[in-house]
Amino acid sequence: MIYPLVLGLVWGIWAAAMTAGGWWSLFETRWPMALTMVFGSFVAGSTPAGGGSVAYPVFTKVLAIPSADAALFGLMIQAVGMSMAALFILTRGIRIQVTVWKWTVLGAVPGVMLGLAFVTLPENVPRLTFSCLLLVFAVTLYRSHWKRKHRPEKEIADWSRRDGLRFAFTGLIGGVVASQLGSGADMLCFMVMTLGYGLNERLAVPTSVVVMATVSVVGFFFRMLLPQPIGVVWEYWAVAAPVVAVGAPLGAWVASRIHNDAILLLVFVLIVAEVVSTSLLVPVDGPRALVLIGVVAGASIWFRMLRRLRERRLKNDPI
Repeated sequence: MIYPLVLGLVWGIWAAAMTAGGWWSLFETRWPMALTMVFGSFVAGSTPAGGGSVAYPVFTKVLAIPSADAALFGLMIQAVGMSMAALFILTRGIRIQVTVWKWTVLGAVPGVMLGLAFVTLPENVPRLTFSCLLLVFAVTLYRSHWKRKHRPEKEIADWSRRDGLRFAFTGLIGGVVASQLGSGADMLCFMVMTLGYGLNERLAVPTSVVVMATVSVVGFFFRMLLPQPIGVVWEYWAVAAPVVAVGAPLGAWVASRIHNDAILLLVFVLIVAEVVSTSLLVPVDGPRALVLIGVVAGASIWFRMLRRLRERRLKNDPI
């Protein structure tokens, strides 16, 4: 009963705050944000893509919201949705890889704070770069999962400090990405778990959700300490918060009940939608094209290293 009780408390506090501030009228103009997060929160709980992967393109391309505000909203709203999904996962006994979570968060927490405080990238460059990375990941995961058909692992065995440092570094990069896009730490962690360690997707997805929940909460509170005003993003957050408190846990519950291939199929669909929308709506000039070529080359090398890591671990497997 922990999740329903916390959900009731969250809704009660939210309703009291909306009444005290006279903010119910926000729904007259901000309802598209709440509607967007009906699907976005389900994606956040059921896949490693994060709710920001839905909110960012819809906000920037459909609702014409500045990319910085869209990224900040994604981080802030996941502090509610992903946290509620993580609470649901942990109280329902859905397994996660705790060691992966600990080491990833060790890098991701300073990463998101450093990104929020010091990193400012040109307009649309973070989205273009991440979309390119996702495309290479989709191709690599397809070859790894369906072409080579390795048996999914139920846990990461023979854990070493080197494995921990690998996830900590992944978390550091993922935290910086999350500070610019609103999500990213969960997907990068998922990439390493599935490609490098062959972890079962039904275990990798909830682990990535709990990782992103931690990063989002830390990022949310750290952002409030910075001198820059949050501004109108508070209005977007206010109308969407009660939606994601239910949608993300619902996604987590569905992900725990469906087959691995169904989870991967949903991930592929989201990646395709992300890449297509970005390629159609974001202009690519000469310098950005060079950046994308570099990202493709770097991602290909990184994923190849992860596949080789997986092959080495299989050879050392006594079974």
